[in-house]
Amino acid sequence: MGRNTARTLLICVAGLIGLGLIMLASVGAFSPDNRGQPLFFLQRQGLWLVAGIVVCAVLSRVDAKILLDRGGWILLGATLLVALCLIPGIGKTVKGSARWIPMGPFAMQPGEFLKLATVIFCAAWVRHQGPKMKSPWHGLILPMLILVLPVVLLIKQPDLGSAIFVIAAAAVVLFAGGAPILPLGLLGILAGVGVLALAWSMPERMGRLVAFMDPEAHRQGGGYQVNQALVALGSGGTHGVGLGQSIQKMFYLPEAHTDFIFPILGEELGLVATLGVVIVFLLFTLSGGYIACHAPDLTRMALSIGLTALVAMQAVANLGVVTALLPPKGVGLPFISYGGSNLVLCLSAVGILLSLHRQAHYREEARSRRLVGGRK
Repeated sequence: MGRNTARTLLICVAGLIGLGLIMLASVGAFSPDNRGQPLFFLQRQGLWLVAGIVVCAVLSRVDAKILLDRGGWILLGATLLVALCLIPGIGKTVKGSARWIPMGPFAMQPGEFLKLATVIFCAAWVRHQGPKMKSPWHGLILPMLILVLPVVLLIKQPDLGSAIFVIAAAAVVLFAGGAPILPLGLLGILAGVGVLALAWSMPERMGRLVAFMDPEAHRQGGGYQVNQALVALGSGGTHGVGLGQSIQKMFYLPEAHTDFIFPILGEELGLVATLGVVIVFLLFTLSGGYIACHAPDLTRMALSIGLTALVAMQAVANLGVVTALLPPKGVGLPFISYGGSNLVLCLSAVGILLSLHRQAHYREEARSRRLVGGRK
């Protein structure tokens, strides 16, 4: 499967992006944010896609060692960009959240790139610490203390969802790199308690959490989106109502082009399509895991696992939210939802995975088998 791993990975990504563009063309005409242009979101996503493909292609040819050597600087740069979002006149505030930096007609969301920077930094930390990773202080506490500042900046925006993903991505990479599991579990409990405390202090977040606990009782309030999403998924049946024929996208389901695009997909294309998306994400995760299993060293294995988990966790979070299994987090579906920064982030992760694929051991194993066969 060695040589086919990259091909499988690329086919999965291309399929998800293609489906996303189709759904944006279907949904965009009915969004109140489309500025009067039916193809507004499709055109914008297409431009971000070109940028993402370029970044992916470049990173696929860059040795991962170059990124690991600069892990600390990459994290610092991403942290500074997140801090710029909070400076009046530089950052852009939308719906009460200062998460964006304007770039002409576009806007970049640095919090997305901080997720990738966290994975690279933690993998570089694994490389630097070596055997010390088994120590709770060196393997877990110190790197998490370094991440306190960027996490606090994300919470300040506020962007609690990205803050959770930064912590989760860091935990995955550090665990893969040898951090002790018991302190990691305790950290997870503390992080969960901290998230609940923050939600309690933020009325809007607390309202969402209460609505999640009993969506039927809050179907006209905090549980409205989730209830409408379930209606859309249920209306699609097995084969859907037909592409472009969704009722829920006609101003009934807010954020249908971003966080809640999956229910529209289910309504229009049915259960077959939604299960297909889940299977493709599973194949993507297995491909990333296969690359990690054949990495030449522990550092690259931890990096591969972190990059794969970064995409997979976002997919699980989005699918969990729209099916009422998880409380709302404001997370888009990778490669499918509208969002240029997240698309570039995910394609960057794919590019690095492709680079790691080129360095994986199965290529050496295949060459050894050919040599042995030739000698016989």
